[in-house]
Amino acid sequence: MITWKFSKIRRALALLAYVFIACGLVYWARPGYLFSILIVLAPPAIINWLWLRESRGRVLKFAAVTTILFAPPVELASRLADAWDVQSMLPRPFGVMPLENLLFAFLNFFWALSFYEYFAAGDRGGAPSKRMPVLIGLYLLLDLVVFGLFAIDPAIVAVNYVWMAVPILIVPGALIFWRRPELLPRTVPTTLFFAAVFFIYEYVSLCIGSWWWPGHYVWTTRLCGRIFPIDDVIIWYFLSTPVLIGGYEYFVVERGRGEVGEC
Repeated sequence: MITWKFSKIRRALALLAYVFIACGLVYWARPGYLFSILIVLAPPAIINWLWLRESRGRVLKFAAVTTILFAPPVELASRLADAWDVQSMLPRPFGVMPLENLLFAFLNFFWALSFYEYFAAGDRGGAPSKRMPVLIGLYLLLDLVVFGLFAIDPAIVAVNYVWMAVPILIVPGALIFWRRPELLPRTVPTTLFFAAVFFIYEYVSLCIGSWWWPGHYVWTTRLCGRIFPIDDVIIWYFLSTPVLIGGYEYFVVERGRGEVGEC
């Protein structure tokens, strides 16, 4: 069972308070999407990472490898399907992929895992697991399939938002938590924290025109007069964070490295 010391509760609330204040500043100043990422997400992610002692290198390595090998094919398929789009000022590889989203993806992986290690897992030490090369191999296979199909016919790669979640989130998550069911409860605090972060940041981004959803979705509502897919809430808020943590625990953290207890 995870129990938090009062000092860590205060730190978690301070991180959340920073996000709300920074989003208020972004809403008022309306900077470009790149600058909003740097204002809202980069400072708390770096601070949270610096609080770690033992797991800094492992978290940074996993976040960097996942951003470089996993994020680009997912972003390419999503953009070709018009699942989402953002305001961009940097060049777009293949004419469609906003580089800003790769920075966003890195900070998403980097901060969520820093938060998980510090607040939920106890900041465990040690080098990455011997299973890490297996994960890299799976990432490379995904790259080969997506970019290979893109070279044949870009239309093949375009994947609906919901269907995209099946191979990259639902199937891997089901396999990981079936093999390691004790991991699932550990993901709950981090998932709820980042659901709040994602919502306030997406809401502000939608209102100022930094982020929008131009595609077709199963269930939508409207915020700031724009389409807001409930699919996004389910897939990103409540599926992506647990699967990220599950993949990190299963492929990167050596079994028996430490039990989760009072943090």
